[in-house]
Amino acid sequence: MTRACECLGISRRRLKYARAKDDSELVKRMSELIKQQPRRGARQLRRVLKRQGTNVNLKRVRRLCKLHGLLLKAKRKRKRSGIGVGMPCKAERPNDVWAYDFVEDRTETGRKLRILTVIDEFTRRCIEVEIEHKMNAKFVARTLLKLFAIHGTPKLIRSDNGPEFIAKHLMNVMKIHGVSARHIDPGSPWQNGIDERFNGTLRDECLNLETFHGRDHARAVIKLYGRFYNDERPHSSVEDLTPGEFYEKWKKEEGDGEINSGLCPEPRDLSHCASSGHEAKGSEPTAFEHDRPDDRQTTHISAPVASQQSRILCVDKISIATTTVSGTFSAPNSQLGLKT
Repeated sequence: MTRACECLGISRRRLKYARAKDDSELVKRMSELIKQQPRRGARQLRRVLKRQGTNVNLKRVRRLCKLHGLLLKAKRKRKRSGIGVGMPCKAERPNDVWAYDFVEDRTETGRKLRILTVIDEFTRRCIEVEIEHKMNAKFVARTLLKLFAIHGTPKLIRSDNGPEFIAKHLMNVMKIHGVSARHIDPGSPWQNGIDERFNGTLRDECLNLETFHGRDHARAVIKLYGRFYNDERPHSSVEDLTPGEFYEKWKKEEGDGEINSGLCPEPRDLSHCASSGHEAKGSEPTAFEHDRPDDRQTTHISAPVASQQSRILCVDKISIATTTVSGTFSAPNSQLGLKT
């Protein structure tokens, strides 16, 4: 035995060494975590275990992953020529800089899916993911208006030079709301690196693992992943917290005053809208504005947004012309299209 160990260059003491620690429970927990999210690497496993109360060394996690076949293959990094310009206009607080971009995928029938991702660069939060077969500049503008009403208006939004992001309609919408649009240099995706990183994570941990039957299936799965990314997946750039936890921690430490308050008034409040009927109780009625987007639909102005959908009446132009002072229609139910 001694002669054989000398020939092979192996220490006899190391050859007879038996590890005292039992790693079976740790390996079992690691296997369960990888079943939940197959693309978790050694660093991500260590972060999740630490959040669950098990403070384990990264080298130990990596060794056990390699021993039990749980280690991911390392990706080869592409070399690029030149240093280039770094990321301009770095975010200093939440709602300071947003970034958005498109990701493409396909359904099982081969139909293309476009995924719009919007990221807050400071907190790394996934603000929104929208999935459609086709997206143009008007769709992007409508999505941003919805996000402005919910999260507030950022100082600037960064994107590449895609035709949807440089369209005049989108630029006018952002200019009206006081949001600056910053476009990266052509051929420099690293200037929008935070959103590109999220897109790579989305593709690696969600899109490559799923086969979508259609748009609605893709929308459900991807939006669920967006919630998982914000609330459960720890991120190394935000102190190994989840983006949602980091955002709440920042609000407690710095206060809410630094965050843009967004659009005032509330999205569901209709008091700021110009009424098309009476300005006040007892005043003279005004004429209907026929230049509205749809003059065949009339709503009860004082009703909340959620109940307006049930109050829409399909009325012809003859009934609209016969509106009385009390706001009711003098035409019979047969002309209103209502069943008696």
